[in-house]
Amino acid sequence: MAREFRMPELAESVVEGEIIKWLVAEGETVEEDQPLVEVMTDKVTVELPSPYAGVLERHLVKEGDVVPVHEPIARFASREDTDQQGSAASQAQPPFQAREERSLVEPVLVEEHDDGEALSLFTPSSEVQEPYLRVHGGGRGSPPEPGKRVTGPYGRVLAVPAARKLARTLGIDIESVQGSGPNGRIRIEDVRAYYDEVEQGVRVMPTPASRSVHAPVDAAAREERIPFRGLRRAIANQMMASHLESVRTLHVDEADVTELVAMRKRLLPRAEKRGVRLSYLPFVMKAVVSGLKAFPMINACMDESAGEIVRKYYYHLGIAVATEPGLVVPVVRDVDRKSLLDLAAEVRAVADKARQGRLEPNDVGDGTFSVTNIGNLGGLFSFPIINVPEAAILGVHSIKKRPVVLADDTIAARQMLYLSLSFDHRLVDGAEAAQFTGHVIELLESPEALLLED
Repeated sequence: MAREFRMPELAESVVEGEIIKWLVAEGETVEEDQPLVEVMTDKVTVELPSPYAGVLERHLVKEGDVVPVHEPIARFASREDTDQQGSAASQAQPPFQAREERSLVEPVLVEEHDDGEALSLFTPSSEVQEPYLRVHGGGRGSPPEPGKRVTGPYGRVLAVPAARKLARTLGIDIESVQGSGPNGRIRIEDVRAYYDEVEQGVRVMPTPASRSVHAPVDAAAREERIPFRGLRRAIANQMMASHLESVRTLHVDEADVTELVAMRKRLLPRAEKRGVRLSYLPFVMKAVVSGLKAFPMINACMDESAGEIVRKYYYHLGIAVATEPGLVVPVVRDVDRKSLLDLAAEVRAVADKARQGRLEPNDVGDGTFSVTNIGNLGGLFSFPIINVPEAAILGVHSIKKRPVVLADDTIAARQMLYLSLSFDHRLVDGAEAAQFTGHVIELLESPEALLLED
């Protein structure tokens, strides 16, 4: 008998998921736990394994569809069903095997951005150790030998989804590309390098794959149509919610962080000895938490259904991270209970997970306040979009030397930092926003005080 696979509950608060890519075509045989489909929810991409062994008879939803939890997304046919239909291909397939109850969420690796320093003031990065590798000619998890093909547990060549997408767009067989990433994983740069060799005549490309991601564009075309789905649509939905559900107002101020720059420089060697890369973000986070304790309305949210304001006395800070597919905001929890070095290590860990597409649903929820930085991309300051239902978000910009008139009327070059606070004026008054920002600035200008913060 045919069986249906329904959209699982990927997290407690998740009610729907978007179908990003089917990994098994209709009519193909699938093994239990084989990767079946990529699904996005709350900006997190997960790979759902097949709950059955059998033949995937039909996709019940298309790529790009948003499907509620518990709705059917695929139908499987057992060997008996396909035998009755005279399908010779199915005769060798085993009957359905009911899978044990287990987690359906397997994070998908997305291409990390190697040049994080150019994008953000807060740019941790690290190598990824990939479990469950199969290296043809080597042991499990061993580094691949040159020219060896590296596959995952179901025989697929190891490649990040962004690289697979680019390969499909360029008509490249991903199996032909040699990976340079951790454990031989194929990355975007590998696909681009392969394509450049083809363009230069250094390499002959095998039969091209179908260009199924973007609409075909010939040399004379002046438009390209790109499906509006996945992370880009999730970001757009969140931005629209912010626009409709908050009264966004901006407050901008500047901080003289000359002492902070000097203090961080002194602490760097000690942090490195402990294996921690100390960025400016932990200092900002500590200052922000102190400000949130002093001005609790900025750590509040609006419960629209109950008509209540909810003040929160826990401090989960969202950190905006630029990734190849788009912006994501992982959350660092209980910031008030962690030291500077603890925060530095955790920020690095969550930023790495974000850039590699390994965020899980509990990595992105329950934030109480957010911090974002685009300073190194240029400009003086920005007007950040509030990550609703939070009440505010702090934009941290680049630190630059500028001439400043000091108290004794002398002019000196000082390390200056612009801060821009977007806040929901329904919850936070302008005076309170200015006082909060001033509190944060005071701590950043006298950073020794941060070491005394609880």
